[in-house]
Amino acid sequence: MKVLILGSGGREHALAWRTAQSRLVQKLYCAPGSDAIAALAECVALDPCDGLSVAGFCAEKGVDLVIVGPEGPLAAGVADVLRKAAVRVFGPGQAAARLEYSKSFAKRFLTRHRIPTARGRSCATTAEAASAIDSMKGPLVVKADGLAAGKGVRVCADREEAKETVEDFMRLKTLQAAGETVVIEECLCGPELSVLALVDGRTYKLLPHSRDHKRLLDGDKGPNTGGMGAFAPVETSAELEASIRGIFDAVLAGLRADGLDYRGVLYAGLMLTAQGPKVLEFNCRFGDPETQAILPLLDCDLAALCLACAEGRLGPAEFKVRPGACVCVTLASENYPRAPMTGRPITGIEEFPAREDLMLFHAGTARPGGLWTTAGGRVVGVTARAADAAAAKRLAYEGVSRLSFDGMHYRRDIAGEILAIR
Repeated sequence: MKVLILGSGGREHALAWRTAQSRLVQKLYCAPGSDAIAALAECVALDPCDGLSVAGFCAEKGVDLVIVGPEGPLAAGVADVLRKAAVRVFGPGQAAARLEYSKSFAKRFLTRHRIPTARGRSCATTAEAASAIDSMKGPLVVKADGLAAGKGVRVCADREEAKETVEDFMRLKTLQAAGETVVIEECLCGPELSVLALVDGRTYKLLPHSRDHKRLLDGDKGPNTGGMGAFAPVETSAELEASIRGIFDAVLAGLRADGLDYRGVLYAGLMLTAQGPKVLEFNCRFGDPETQAILPLLDCDLAALCLACAEGRLGPAEFKVRPGACVCVTLASENYPRAPMTGRPITGIEEFPAREDLMLFHAGTARPGGLWTTAGGRVVGVTARAADAAAAKRLAYEGVSRLSFDGMHYRRDIAGEILAIR
């Protein structure tokens, strides 16, 4: 096959790394890609959110499968344009992708189909938001309705902080159009779990469960980020696993009832409350950095899986998971997530060992003049695979010690909490 991956970050680097290993793939493209991805795929100067340009490229090159990495192209309806052009796509259409790019739509979907979630209200004005805040007890969660690169959710200790956040999002427009509408929710308590499933429109296969570390600082303190690291798998009890599958069964039934043909990854961020798991949010694509911790655990052909989902024929024989654990640690730029400093030289990349159990996925790097420099907030993810989580963690931080750049920041407690959830 000829395969095109849309995107340019650490998730897409991991997708390209794994797709390039496929026995089915003759040629791999990535749009727009990156200097790091260029070692695995031919990078193409295309806007991944321009469906007509992407479809034209696919027709010109005879692309057999498009794998959509980030949420932007899904929200822009690129998958719909490609399907109309008879190109197979791993990624849902625009209507189904509203589960991610509209928190209000997702909340209505969950409520309508009686899927466990936090009590909340969608608000289109500051007056509506203030009324919703006054009707609930703190702590509260304020969510921007639209896409905000992982920065549109704030956990507020009390009503005053919640109203300040509404002011920030809706009046000051710190998230631009993403914050014009907000969702006010009760704050759920418990450990979080990232559950990703491959979906072919009718059936699904759960990937190894993972946990993302959203907060910037050790001990889950500081502002929310796009993700400072992740580990997989997270062990669960048979009872919890049954509840998780019940949620996914209900979501797929709801999608079918609403006439939404979903083919791609469905990511449910779950809060494991005393009353059972509840949905915090949906993503309609691979998580970042969860992908970097999950893909090394798959003992199967990723391109074949994506093709099977795109064609609606996901079967049991194609899906295998290898034993062990994986830990990914994100190295971030100074002043991330607000205004990260970029253009700083990175040492250690050229000498980083090429090993099957220690991987370097580039999230925000560039190589002008042959010198690796920082080019984003999250710079690289160091991923290690080992027999268990403790060993994977040691190896990941050993890999971290091989890299440096001015202002480099990372959490030192990734995979540090209790790993098994009973």
